[in-house]
Amino acid sequence: MNVFEVIGGIIMILMSVAISLLVLLQEGTKGGSIAALTGGDTDSFFGKNGGLTRDAMLYKATRFCAIVFFVVTIVVYGLNVYLG
Repeated sequence: MNVFEVIGGIIMILMSVAISLLVLLQEGTKGGSIAALTGGDTDSFFGKNGGLTRDAMLYKATRFCAIVFFVVTIVVYGLNVYLG
């Protein structure tokens, strides 16, 4: 096991914990499938300013952590194959 695998493993563990916590902090959707078909309450203040809400920031942070996790996984695998 080389240094890249250890560092990559630590980063992946941290990102997986962060993703789990961020997903748990997000609120569920309201209205279920009916809101999905009818558009829900997108005319509200929070619907129009979706990028400024707490859930929008949590969503962006979750997406960022998932991308970092994916990239680190690919890099660690590539280095493992390359350095073999």
